[in-house]
Amino acid sequence: MKIVALDFETANSSPASACSLGVAVYEEGEILDSFEWYFKPPYRYNFFTNSHIHGIYKEDVENEEEFVYYYEELGTLLKDSLIVAHNAPFDLSVLNAMCDVYGLDHFKNPFIDTVAISRRVYPELYNHKLNTVCQYLDIDLQHHNGKSDAFGCLMILLKAMEAYGLYDIEEFLRRIRINVRYNM
Repeated sequence: MKIVALDFETANSSPASACSLGVAVYEEGEILDSFEWYFKPPYRYNFFTNSHIHGIYKEDVENEEEFVYYYEELGTLLKDSLIVAHNAPFDLSVLNAMCDVYGLDHFKNPFIDTVAISRRVYPELYNHKLNTVCQYLDIDLQHHNGKSDAFGCLMILLKAMEAYGLYDIEEFLRRIRINVRYNM
């Protein structure tokens, strides 16, 4: 099964203000790709109050394409894929909000949340934030960089599976009693 880790960064508190998307792709035991797209938020949401978090400013994306430009390519990446994200409800709310802004169909992929996985597999951690879990697992992370966050999320999943000695995602999720959910 192909697994695609996603991590959105937003310009402000609106989920419709995405300004970058980090992606990491895993299939048949191999990390196939890891990259980040920058895009200009839709006009109505194109104001930046989160730059202090991720370091992306309005001028960094003013000449970039909008999300709609990447929709078809993202659809190809997500075809028959399991989405994984750290705090998946947030990332999926951004994905859905961006689709709504442009009148695009939502992706109906199954998804899992590595926050839930890390809570189940590493209960000893004092919190389960992405940077905390990555540090605990010795995963290099440039926190709030979409590409790095997506890669870190994917590595959390793979290291958790390795900790259980299970390399089939469905068996691993059954073992730790985490259910796959579906994007609406």
